[in-house]
Amino acid sequence: MRRFSLSHGWRSLPEGRDAGKKRVTAVAVVVLAALAMVVGQLWYLQVLEGGYFLDASDKNRIRIRPVAAPRGILFDRNGVPLVDNRPTFTLSLIPRELPRDEQGRDAVLGRVAALLRIPYAELAESITRVSLDSFLPVRVRRGLRLEDMAKVEEWKLELPGVIVEVEPQRTYPSSRFAAHLLGYVREASDEQLKQGRYRRGDMVGQSGLERLLDEFLRGRDGGERIEVDALGRPVRVVQQTEPHPGAQVVTTVDRRIQEATEQAMEGRAGAAVVMDPRSGDVLALVSTPAFEIDRFTGTIDRAAWLKVVQHPEHPLLNRTIQSQYAPGSLFKLVVTAAGLQEGTLTPLDRVHCSGEFQLGTRTFKDWKEDGHGTVDLRRAIAHSCNIFFYQAGLKVGGAAITKYARAFGLGQPTGIDLAGEKFGLVPQPRPKRGRDQWQAGDVVNLSIGQGPVLVTPLQVAKFMAAIANGGVLWKPRLVQRIERSERGVVWSDPGKVTGHVELSPLVWAYLRQSLVAVVNEGTGVEARIPGLDIAGKTGTAQTVANSRADRGQDHAWFAAFAPVRDPEVVVVVLVERGGKGGQVAAPIARKILNAIFFEKVAAVEIAG
Repeated sequence: MRRFSLSHGWRSLPEGRDAGKKRVTAVAVVVLAALAMVVGQLWYLQVLEGGYFLDASDKNRIRIRPVAAPRGILFDRNGVPLVDNRPTFTLSLIPRELPRDEQGRDAVLGRVAALLRIPYAELAESITRVSLDSFLPVRVRRGLRLEDMAKVEEWKLELPGVIVEVEPQRTYPSSRFAAHLLGYVREASDEQLKQGRYRRGDMVGQSGLERLLDEFLRGRDGGERIEVDALGRPVRVVQQTEPHPGAQVVTTVDRRIQEATEQAMEGRAGAAVVMDPRSGDVLALVSTPAFEIDRFTGTIDRAAWLKVVQHPEHPLLNRTIQSQYAPGSLFKLVVTAAGLQEGTLTPLDRVHCSGEFQLGTRTFKDWKEDGHGTVDLRRAIAHSCNIFFYQAGLKVGGAAITKYARAFGLGQPTGIDLAGEKFGLVPQPRPKRGRDQWQAGDVVNLSIGQGPVLVTPLQVAKFMAAIANGGVLWKPRLVQRIERSERGVVWSDPGKVTGHVELSPLVWAYLRQSLVAVVNEGTGVEARIPGLDIAGKTGTAQTVANSRADRGQDHAWFAAFAPVRDPEVVVVVLVERGGKGGQVAAPIARKILNAIFFEKVAAVEIAG
């Protein structure tokens, strides 16, 4: 049995103390090292990275939301709005505030889809186009109803990242009012975003004046710095920057005349232009059928879009500048001007019209089967005798006819500031034996505005305006001036003369007298208005060979100006497949002129 030795025990005591001291020292070193690491980390976080984490914290607490600037207003020449803005509700998603896990995010989007009847795929797609860390709202559906907004607010606590914003949205006098002239506004497309000029969600003019003047109309957006709580709910507005509205635009359009022209063209496919021959101001520009502007401003699904695009009457087409037609008998005025100025025609020239004209083996017919009898130039214009102009065209010649057609601005753009304008076509002679030669049959067709010659309704308006004003070719003007509230007028258009048609004053006077005869005693009598002197010309343009106006196969034209002595307006009407110009287009022009000069006409009726 071992005994405890006092001497041995005292001898082992210093070794135990050393081991304890080592253990304490080791623990102290570890603690000090850990403390140093903590201090170092705190120093790193507070000093080196303090600004970064302060900014990150601020971002978690502060939200920056853009406030859309109202687009500028388009006014008519009398200060009446053509388009305005109204506040509407917009459903937006804030990606950073949506649930971070995919399952939670899908649940929120599914709830929104069920509440507002929005396709889930549309909501999901809108989020995939942006970063999930973005605090900027992604607009999903504009133009929400009040009850839709109430549903979102009711379920707000279960819909993190879903907000309803109030934004200005375009509003129109009617859904199709001046659709091709004003154009429509939509959210910037992916292609437009690539240009770097727009942010996602920006509303951008896509056609018409909205597109032409988008730079001025868009204005400058404002913004809000909003403090939110842990659930992302707004607590208070920390800072606010007011948006700057877009510029105000004063156009040349007369809203009353635009509305009257649209009413006159209702139910017809075609175009109508009203222009001031003294300045080139466009008072009305109508293309029918038109599209519903407000449908394009909001969200339009693929099926609805395809329905419009594939519509057989092409409502998106601006027929005033983008459709080209044979001018028909309107072109007889070019032949008359060329012949009288060149001396190959005289007012005393006479032709017997039997209803047919023989040229070699070909027979060219008049629109009146039994003919017009013996006619002179004035009567040939008034009654639109084809037989007279077949022979007149051969006298004048194709080269002279096309020379004066180009002088009147045909076969070239008018210069109007709308996109997509067509040039029309003034034909060239056919090459034969190494040189260009006019074939007699081509000249005969050309003389009555048939064959390859093509014009747009706006070109006809510019042409008729030159006859009304004595040869001045004005560039069609749509915008008078652009104004900003803080700077006044920032841009203005004084009007521009693009050329002159050089004809003798006697020739101009003869043309105007002949056009008066058209309305008072000829094919344009359906345009007559008691108390208003009108000069005009009818036209019936074949659409295909051997087409017939009485079967609705021909395009109907009527171009006029009034009052005759001091012309204030030019009115051009084109009805596709309408039939005869005098029976279809002339009565429409009468309605338009009646609306324009209703005070003058009413005064005459009262006096009578």
